[in-house]
Amino acid sequence: MSFDVVFTRSAQSVAADHGDLPTLEERTRDEIADLPGEGLEELEKHFFHAFALDDGTEFICSLTADGAVRVDACANEDLSQAA
Repeated sequence: MSFDVVFTRSAQSVAADHGDLPTLEERTRDEIADLPGEGLEELEKHFFHAFALDDGTEFICSLTADGAVRVDACANEDLSQAA
């Protein structure tokens, strides 16, 4: 299964604080591959897939019109406290 992974600014920021982009990209690919059936087809059916890192940082994946997987941060304690 081949697809591009595109990170939003918030996901890039969170990855910088909690790790690095290559590790987050690998985790994203693993998460999509673990979806039942053909991962991208399942993602399209469900509109999004969310996962959390061991530290509780949450990300949400969605399929873009051109078939890439967009990764966004959907919860981060550090960002919540800044508001």
